[in-house]
Amino acid sequence: MTPSFRKLLDNAVQTNGVPLGTFITSFDPAVSVVLATAGFDFVILDCEHGPMDRVLALNHVRAASLHGAVPVVRTLENSSQQIQSYFDIGAAAVMVPKIGDAETARRVAGAARYQAGGRGMCPGCDAARYSTEDWPEHVARSNAGNRVVPIIETRAGIENLAEIAAVDGIDVLMFGPGDLSQDMGLNIFTDHARLLTIWESFKVIVRDAGKLVMAPLGYGFEGADVAVQEMDLMMLRKAASDVVNAHREHERARVRRD
Repeated sequence: MTPSFRKLLDNAVQTNGVPLGTFITSFDPAVSVVLATAGFDFVILDCEHGPMDRVLALNHVRAASLHGAVPVVRTLENSSQQIQSYFDIGAAAVMVPKIGDAETARRVAGAARYQAGGRGMCPGCDAARYSTEDWPEHVARSNAGNRVVPIIETRAGIENLAEIAAVDGIDVLMFGPGDLSQDMGLNIFTDHARLLTIWESFKVIVRDAGKLVMAPLGYGFEGADVAVQEMDLMMLRKAASDVVNAHREHERARVRRD
């Protein structure tokens, strides 16, 4: 059974802990196994910037779920049909880019639920285990646990943040500093102080609505309720660079000794 994203958030609130996730762009589901068994609370299968399709995402969902990590998908667009399709393959949450207003937020939140105008009924999918035998239980479990996470990464999203955060069915909102800086004509590095000011306001507005805030680590955006650490291949590159640099330093020291 897919671990519940809502349960992960509830546990974080109860324990005052900060769940940690990372983005995955690699094809091989073994990457989800490695990251899950390393202790990541959730993995985000990146179908927006990564080359992953639904079949690959499905295999990652299965691998992550089997090893206790909550599978999340970042979708390419805010299409309700696309969002529903990722829940059908067993995603526990779908992160949706460039949410700029409350109307869009309500629509994508509805796509996570079996309800009038929302997620369509289809027992012939991985999430329902290809059966109607416990369909009412599946519906109740999905509606209680599945969530959409709006990514706030445009000027419009910041301007309409209070209305977006007030939407029912949204429990956590992601702060996206990269695209936000680009949309606002800022440089994420040289205009960092401006982004930090926006971040501080973001936290207050979202929490005043009774919701949680998610943000990437490593840019100084401190105090998130849910944290995201980079991306699988970026971490691999850093680890590989550390190995190579340590080897080069060892060789230089050996030459000096000789």
